[in-house]
Amino acid sequence: MRAHRKNDGTTSDGTPPAWDGESDGDDTPGDGGNLGESGDPACAAVPPAPWPAANVDDPSVVSFDDKLFFTVDGARFFPIGFYHMPSDEDDLATYAAEGFNTGLSGIGCCSGTKLDDQIAQLERAQDAGLFVIFHPWSRAADVLDRPEVDLEAELDARTGIGSLFGWYTFDEPGLRDVDKALTGRMHEVLTTYDPTHLDGLVDAPLTDFSRYVDDCSFFMVDPYPSPWMPMSYVKATMLEALEATAGEKPIMAVPQAFSWAHLHGQTDEEYRPNAAEMRNMTWQFIIHGAKGLMYWNYDASYTIHHQPEIWASFLADVAEINELMRAILADDVTEDIQVDAARGDSFDYRATRVGETIYLFTVSTLEHSNDVTLDMSPFGNIACVVDYTTGETFRYLYPPYIRIPYGPLQVRVLQVTPSG
Repeated sequence: MRAHRKNDGTTSDGTPPAWDGESDGDDTPGDGGNLGESGDPACAAVPPAPWPAANVDDPSVVSFDDKLFFTVDGARFFPIGFYHMPSDEDDLATYAAEGFNTGLSGIGCCSGTKLDDQIAQLERAQDAGLFVIFHPWSRAADVLDRPEVDLEAELDARTGIGSLFGWYTFDEPGLRDVDKALTGRMHEVLTTYDPTHLDGLVDAPLTDFSRYVDDCSFFMVDPYPSPWMPMSYVKATMLEALEATAGEKPIMAVPQAFSWAHLHGQTDEEYRPNAAEMRNMTWQFIIHGAKGLMYWNYDASYTIHHQPEIWASFLADVAEINELMRAILADDVTEDIQVDAARGDSFDYRATRVGETIYLFTVSTLEHSNDVTLDMSPFGNIACVVDYTTGETFRYLYPPYIRIPYGPLQVRVLQVTPSG
């Protein structure tokens, strides 16, 4: 992604980048030395202003804008949460306090008391300030063989509750070879009788993403790389989904939050994904254009929820995402940055601007360390580059080049402050 790759630290014409700036007052050649340093107030990581929470008190129009960000009543919204969200009042309050704003519920509808169960779940979520994505009907074939008046009435019973975000229709239809007559009909019924919410389906890598992309309002992907694939599989999957959706639908990511080994009862095996992999997957998705994160899953014994150290690290990442929400929901800057790295294809970034401040969300998918040189000239004169998470500051190698070390699978959120 926009990476200018070199393996020797030189510029694209093979020469070292020349420094023609002012001396910093010492004799160390090439250290640049004219950016602020740690302890300098101008170089402190400062969060952007908080992004207002969406209102779930009243029914909302859920849609997406021309940049494919989800919107709630016209304001951008980044859903973040889990499959199998909690259902009772206390657990929903905990879930919201952990930093999640949306969840996907497995409660089916609508035989017996199940419609009433969904309504009660929506009301409890509304009290907790949370959105819910629901299965519209337990039996997908309902849309083929039940009266439309019944289907419409069952949707109407739920669309009047403010916590409804939208509908989840099919899980990995490509792997199951679901008949397109069924997926297309489900999408038609939902968009006809509930035009104020969105419906999504999830498809798995190694299937034809384009097959079902017309049968949903937003598309979901679930690469689940660890430990079977390199972390760069997230990027490959997102690029595949972006091509299939052709810039017409938002993509929501379904990041892995469980261990395959523990799923099969092999609790003596190393737990993967670990904390570094969780952070790497999360930010890869954000960098490559995912407009929401719905992790699999919250409540099972084989998930990160039951791994205290991983869970604590993950919640810190979620807190950071919420703190940076205004930057995440900002438009991308138009300037491209040249990147020199030993493995440029394993380094990616996304740049946004909040006021005068640039946020560079960066990720390395290498399993070993990698030094990355960034050409900062598109941003003009800068006063400081600081890692938002760690507080590290970075000096010029040669203006406008900054060299930044990345550890294995490291994510860095860089805050770039202009001078003057």
